[in-house]
Amino acid sequence: MAPDGVLGYLAHGLAEFLALFLRGSSFLSAGPLAVALAIALAVLIAREKRRAGRIGGSGLRRVLAELFARRIFLHPSAKRDYAVLAINHGFLFFLTASALVTPVVVAEFLTEAAAREGYAIAAPEPDLALRVAFTVVLLLVWDFAATFAHFLNHKVPILWEFHKVHHSAEVLTPATALRRHPVEALTGGFMTIFALGLATALWLVAIGDCGGIYTVFGMSAGLFAWRLLGYNLRHSHVWLSYGPFWNRVLISPAQHQIHHSVEPRHHDRNFGHIFAFWDAMFRTLYLPAPDERFTLGIAPSEMRDYRSIPKLYLVPFVKAAALIWRREGVLRPLGR
Repeated sequence: MAPDGVLGYLAHGLAEFLALFLRGSSFLSAGPLAVALAIALAVLIAREKRRAGRIGGSGLRRVLAELFARRIFLHPSAKRDYAVLAINHGFLFFLTASALVTPVVVAEFLTEAAAREGYAIAAPEPDLALRVAFTVVLLLVWDFAATFAHFLNHKVPILWEFHKVHHSAEVLTPATALRRHPVEALTGGFMTIFALGLATALWLVAIGDCGGIYTVFGMSAGLFAWRLLGYNLRHSHVWLSYGPFWNRVLISPAQHQIHHSVEPRHHDRNFGHIFAFWDAMFRTLYLPAPDERFTLGIAPSEMRDYRSIPKLYLVPFVKAAALIWRREGVLRPLGR
């Protein structure tokens, strides 16, 4: 590659990396991080009040020390989170599924195929209710597709080898959400993209073009609201449960933290992203007890395979190849 090409590549990679923190739709941008910080601060203050009965200077210092805990954000596992984030979204920026195909492309292909069969796209009158309904439908489709893709990452042995990269995190930080092997990012991305494209095409043929979904910063308004309202606490050390009722409706940060537990009672539970009823349907919903205690990660015998950056990228290929060589089953029972 010519020097100008190398510099252009590096510049593009740097721009994509910085966009993670500057793009309004990113959960690592200032807005979502600030909201998550405020919620976490309120949770920790409430916990300190229950413990000490009041918040004094020393109590506030304890809260702030816990909020910005060095043992979490400077842990070797967290440093690997930061490195994977930089590599995937900087150096390997071109591997994102959306760079290859989008829901719009899938929808256009399917609607053109439907038109050739005589199914024309209707053109209803502009209607607020229809547009809101379309926004909600695509939110539900996205959440189900993402949840099902997550389920398959645990159920299919080859996919699980790549998903282990995410589960090998020993502490949780907002960056852990992007601690993904590129193979997982591609397979999961394609599943959600195809599901959204198919749902869009079916809507256009059955209902018609109602003007598209409502968006914020180019993202579905529903997804933006979810990411804005505390999404970053899912991958954090701050325990926040929504309580027995709402944990059956929405996946709380505590429920997702339990999903990362190495404890057998927590294996393959709480696959959901937004809504908990998909897990109820799969019979994988786990309702946390108050302040559950558990260790994060995967089996201790395997942890050494994921404690360096080269291993995080290469070991999954080796283990997946071994599965293929041994001709082991494609599916396995729930439970690691």
